[in-house]
Amino acid sequence: MATSVITKMLKHMGTSLKTNLSGPPPPLKEFIMLQFSSPDSAKGCIVRSDREIQGYSTANLDWNERERAAHFNGVLSLDLPASRPEVTRSGYAMFRSRDPPKDFKGEEICWNWRELSHIALRVKGDRRKYFVNIQSKTALPTEIHQHRLFLYSPGEWEVAVIPIKSFLLTHWGRVESLQEINRNRVRTIGIGLLDRQYGPYSLYIDWIKAISDSEAERYINERRELEMRKRIHLLHESNA
Repeated sequence: MATSVITKMLKHMGTSLKTNLSGPPPPLKEFIMLQFSSPDSAKGCIVRSDREIQGYSTANLDWNERERAAHFNGVLSLDLPASRPEVTRSGYAMFRSRDPPKDFKGEEICWNWRELSHIALRVKGDRRKYFVNIQSKTALPTEIHQHRLFLYSPGEWEVAVIPIKSFLLTHWGRVESLQEINRNRVRTIGIGLLDRQYGPYSLYIDWIKAISDSEAERYINERRELEMRKRIHLLHESNA
């Protein structure tokens, strides 16, 4: 028995020595929160709309075989519910990841973005006004950090990059403070539509990640190069 214990200890010491000699692990470049790569992947999200207050908007998160991505779509309505006279504002649709699982102590296993600095989303959308919503450990469960999802090429696939420090803490749509996201305790992420406009909406999502400065710079440079190629192509067409 003693020999067995000593052997295990020696193996552990050898493993630890190898780890220490190899140096610290490489810096984290990305952390994938949502990746819609199969028909079942869209089922892992929660979809909500003003139907919760008897409103008339619709919200769906479907798998689209042609685009090989999730499709956030529906129709936004600002009409107030006839059966709820106390409701004075309506018209929202959103989806988000599910609440984090819990460990054996009952504590939530949250995402840790301490080494990461930006959110990146590969999307294809229309010209509606979408927001990225992030929920971390805050004083109130109804507080979320939000940032506008700016699309530079509506109708085409693109990677949108947003600095995490640019998200604003909001409560029921109103900016509360400049408090930054608690990157060690991130609970959920999602996208919402809050543009106060009637009508259909359509947004395809391939993936959503938290990324490092170097990865953000790479995506931004790729977008710039693509825009430059488009301009050159249009210039050639106009001169043809």
